[in-house]
Amino acid sequence: MLHRNMPACNLLLSGAIHFSGCMATQTIRMLKLFGLQSISTSTFFRHQRLYTVPTIVQAWQNEQAGIIKDLNEMGGGLILSGDCRSDSPGHCAKYGTYSLIEDRINKVLDLQLVQSSEVPNSSWCELEGLKRSVRFLDERHMHVSALITDRNRQVAKWVREELCPKGTRHFFDIWHIGKSLGKALDAASKERECEDLKLWRPAVINHLYWAAASTPDGDPDVMEAKWKSMVNHVQDIHEHGTPAFLSCAHPPLEGEARNKQWLEPGSTVAIKLEHVATRTALVKDVRQLSPQHQTFSLEAFHSLNLHFAPKHTGFSFLGMYSRLLLAALHFNSNGSREVAQTSDGEVYYAVHYPRFRKGGWVVRPVKEKPSYAYASALMESLRVEYTRSPQALREHSTVLSSSAPAPLSRSIQKINKDEAVGVYLAQHSRFNTRR
Repeated sequence: MLHRNMPACNLLLSGAIHFSGCMATQTIRMLKLFGLQSISTSTFFRHQRLYTVPTIVQAWQNEQAGIIKDLNEMGGGLILSGDCRSDSPGHCAKYGTYSLIEDRINKVLDLQLVQSSEVPNSSWCELEGLKRSVRFLDERHMHVSALITDRNRQVAKWVREELCPKGTRHFFDIWHIGKSLGKALDAASKERECEDLKLWRPAVINHLYWAAASTPDGDPDVMEAKWKSMVNHVQDIHEHGTPAFLSCAHPPLEGEARNKQWLEPGSTVAIKLEHVATRTALVKDVRQLSPQHQTFSLEAFHSLNLHFAPKHTGFSFLGMYSRLLLAALHFNSNGSREVAQTSDGEVYYAVHYPRFRKGGWVVRPVKEKPSYAYASALMESLRVEYTRSPQALREHSTVLSSSAPAPLSRSIQKINKDEAVGVYLAQHSRFNTRR
């Protein structure tokens, strides 16, 4: 027994289900089908509200304080990757989660959960989450040197007006720009006399990456000149006459180096490619490409969120928030794992066939198995804190509940159940008539 009348197994089972990211209803149903005595789902959710959620929040606050201390000792401005994840696809999301990862240490620095009722609509969750994160950093006197995001126009405008005057440089992630460019090239290649664009598509997207990666200082004029030089290059023109980038940087292309036919200058396909590559919106994005830091770690973190908070399940605000914090704790514990090696010191590799490759393959090194020490620490903390003072955990739960926004259903005008059933039966009575 833990502190009077709480069976240790009951509380620790609730903790194990929650801290591992399992769905409570499915886990408890599995235990009952197997013939094991178990707690009920209502007991789990009571334990979650009163004990396990406060334990997770406290662990995250300690983790966050440690990260901030390390960054202050490291010095220099923060280099952050930021993006929002919605809990459901489309424009009907209930929650939006804005996450910031510090690229130098590859750890989640801050995480803000925004409910759609707190903003005009769900598309505003991203901007509101970023504002809250920036406010959190300002309160701790932390300067953001660079912020890398996707090209959300709403966010870009706010960053330009609020953060850039303070010395923050705003960059766009290359993968997001390359993805939209690939779609534009695919659409253009389906037009008449433009089939050759399919052959040049990989090279054009690779050139986008090279234009940024070969400009480590992020000079926008140089990146724009390098990008526009591609239009001449595909037509076998390698002198560009622009002061920022006079000529192509590659050696003469002969033999196997020329694996594609040059586009004929003035041809329909060359004109179409130039039209796609020199669009005003795309050129403006190219000028803001991030030369060194990207958001791939953030995308990996969002994929991890699917384990702890899958989009097919609805959660309460604190239920969703606690699961996102679990994902952050797991990522911070395992985001910098070493590559697995054999007993002979050879690196493990795996061949994958991702869908975006359309039948192609990629080789990736296999990392060491993840650690779940953070979950064991949460279990121990839950046991110790409950044994010491259940009342303290319940008080912390009350504070968290008071700060959480009201459920969306609170804003809906309720109807009497008997009245609703009467309307339902009246609407469906014509289908139940007997001859």
